Amino acid sequence: MALTVFDADVLIGYLDRSDAHHEEAIERVGGAVRERTRRWLATVTYAELLVGPLRAVGKRGADRVDRMLADLRIEHVDVDRALARLGAEVRQQTSLTIADAMVVATAVSARRRGFEDVVVESFDARVQRAFAALS
Repeated sequence: MALTVFDADVLIGYLDRSDAHHEEAIERVGGAVRERTRRWLATVTYAELLVGPLRAVGKRGADRVDRMLADLRIEHVDVDRALARLGAEVRQQTSLTIADAMVVATAVSARRRGFEDVVVESFDARVQRAFAALS
């Protein structure tokens, strides 16, 4: 089964027309919607995604993010103890931030759970390399 795990940077770019990656983000999100059967976002990544909209317009911004996620059928992946530990291990091995390590950990966990075609959508090459190395 195919799966896309999103990093916040791609969804931020998708939401923000002034973002340098906006056009590419639209392309990547659209590709995931067309090609992937499942789309995941770790709760840590969700929190990261909310910061800008909350700062800009408060609750309305957060509501807009929630509508976007629902429209795109992006599922929340709760960070339980096992996933948190895997995220810490990824951080220790890669020196990524904890937020980026959780994106990688979510994707690695999906592979371990039987998803064969797992893609991480991130503009950060370090996140992409870490996933490739650990999966």
